[in-house]
Amino acid sequence: MARRATITGWGKCVPPISLSNADLERFMETSDEWIVERTGIRNRQLSHVENTDLAELAALRALACAGLEASELDLVVVATCTPELLCPSVAAMVQDRIGATNAAAFDLNAACSGFVYGTSVVAGMVESGFAERVLLVGAEKLHYAMDYRDRGTAILFGDGAGAAVFEPSSDGDGVLAVDLGADGGKGGTMLIRSMGSRGEPSFTNDPAVFGLHFEGQAVFKIAVQGISASAARVVERAGLATDDIDLVVPHQANARIIDSATRRLGIDSSRVFVNIDNLGNTAAASIPMAISDALDAGRVKAGDHVILTAFGGGVTWGSIALRWGSRTDPVGVHEGELPDTDQNCFELLRDNLDFYAPLHIDKPPVV
Repeated sequence: MARRATITGWGKCVPPISLSNADLERFMETSDEWIVERTGIRNRQLSHVENTDLAELAALRALACAGLEASELDLVVVATCTPELLCPSVAAMVQDRIGATNAAAFDLNAACSGFVYGTSVVAGMVESGFAERVLLVGAEKLHYAMDYRDRGTAILFGDGAGAAVFEPSSDGDGVLAVDLGADGGKGGTMLIRSMGSRGEPSFTNDPAVFGLHFEGQAVFKIAVQGISASAARVVERAGLATDDIDLVVPHQANARIIDSATRRLGIDSSRVFVNIDNLGNTAAASIPMAISDALDAGRVKAGDHVILTAFGGGVTWGSIALRWGSRTDPVGVHEGELPDTDQNCFELLRDNLDFYAPLHIDKPPVV
């Protein structure tokens, strides 16, 4: 059979500081009921460490799961739109920290579609024989860009990381088909302007420019149309029918988007994995974190046909069809954890609240 790239290891890193809907009620005019009804989110996690730290721990857990040493890797790829630094890349820093001394490394940015785009890249590397073992990480620290008095954005996003190890298979398992797309003309619907080279160097940042710009209604329409059409195309390219799909693992953007898109695809909710309620939208980290949770929950079995599908800023979208391999249980477990912290969400977000305060001078102070 043809050589394919199959997932042999998986892992995630969930930061320890929780931000619940009740907590958000202290920042803005909202309620738990309002947020859950519109997004399906009840809680999200915030990181007290850097994006690279999240990526490193998820990577080590995926390697242990696969039973591999970092020195056996040929390539490390990190999908992120919130890198700790632009140079060096997060992937290069992770490569150094985990001891992947024989691996090349680079970052990839397709926003929330990053893990799907990354999978297409590493699958091609493995299928071609250019790489044997590849580590793909999705990692985000999104909270730094949030104005926590803006309920249109801050209620949605959380921090986290997920990782997967890909190895070659000739047993019919692995990535069967890929569909990728983009529409740069709609890129203005989701913007993070604070990390680019636009404008002159400045010692100060403008809170009106710095944070995430997000057009929720426009994004909803793009997302539903984009991922349902993309998933349908990848199912067809894989030579499958909708009834052949055992599980859809979508980008965890919004429960209403997931429901609308999968209904269009003709997939019953019982075949869709959703974990957005406790993690929120973690962008490029959401699919690998969901894969890990789905395996832990016994939702993935050997030979299952699984669809990964996502949309993101850019605007980008993409889907992967794969046949799951024989491994559904970890070979080993990495025992490390993130550093402890005694901060709560209010202490962690104090700098954010102070920075964006000039935009909300007509509103009461945060309790």
